[in-house]
Amino acid sequence: MIRRCESIGLVTALKGAVAVVIAWVIANSVFHSPEAFLAPYAALFIIGNTVRNSMRVAARQVSVVVLGVVVAAVAAVALPTVAALALATGAGILVGRIPRLSPDGIWVAVTAVLVLLYGTATNPYLVMHRICDVVLGVCVGIAVNAVLVPPDHLSDARDLLVARTHEVSDILRQMAEDVKTGAGASDLWRRRALSVNKSVAAQAAVMEGEASLVGNFRKRGWLRVGGSDLFRPAAEALDRATLHLMALILAVEDRDFAENETLQGAVSDLLEAMAGSFADAGEGPVHDPTDDHAVTTLPLARQRLEELEKLLQEGKVTTAAAPSIILSSRGLLAALAVLDREQYKSETAQD
Repeated sequence: MIRRCESIGLVTALKGAVAVVIAWVIANSVFHSPEAFLAPYAALFIIGNTVRNSMRVAARQVSVVVLGVVVAAVAAVALPTVAALALATGAGILVGRIPRLSPDGIWVAVTAVLVLLYGTATNPYLVMHRICDVVLGVCVGIAVNAVLVPPDHLSDARDLLVARTHEVSDILRQMAEDVKTGAGASDLWRRRALSVNKSVAAQAAVMEGEASLVGNFRKRGWLRVGGSDLFRPAAEALDRATLHLMALILAVEDRDFAENETLQGAVSDLLEAMAGSFADAGEGPVHDPTDDHAVTTLPLARQRLEELEKLLQEGKVTTAAAPSIILSSRGLLAALAVLDREQYKSETAQD
């Protein structure tokens, strides 16, 4: 994960450097613009966005510059320099609060102030060059961003799914160890589970990843392995799993297992088996849904749950927490079945 972040940073830095140089050379050497610095400035704002978002950013950049120029021109014509500066600043800030200009709205006021201070607010030649330089810059930024390793957030979403799977596994394993040793309920279980639930939802990350491939030539690579929606079932299953995990923690916390060693062993074994299954899923089908690697420990987890259900049916376990533990565990095992792509495998076998 760290290496991937470093790689993304290097790619973004390279793209930014390329976009700035190209925009500057065209504006300064080809068009001989008197304010050529605006072109690389605008180009740099585009880098790092997705291909689709870069269009929106480009539209905002051009809009704030045009609006800033207009505000400055109106203020310069209507008032003396000092009063015009105050009017342009206030009007620029108010105009910049238009929701569609967020988060770049402040640049309406900045542009207006700079134009007034340069004394070029009413010079049509410089005003036109200023707008053209910004348009040139965003066009260069869009081109570089789309052609030179465009952002692909679906890979980031996949990494999040794998990390989330291992987080659930680690929590279950810690619960199994504490129940087995009789350590009792731990606030650490709940804190870690709450941290997982409060973090970015898996489905939201996958949807963002899918959106990053709109207009992106790197989408072809994902199409060859199953499409951009490849990770959506796993994301939905993991989001449900985190909720079932929280319910399981509350059920296990509500019981002192020292009073019933049979229940203590059964619950510990079940938690350990489910922890192994989630870890197995993270190393195989979640990381690469096209791989035939199965969650080999899933049958054991199901067996452990059946053993606990049998104890409850035979009356060997009378605690009120047992049904809640069983119900939450069923939810986790259902999520594991999705992660293991059991339905897909059965459909493939029938074909």
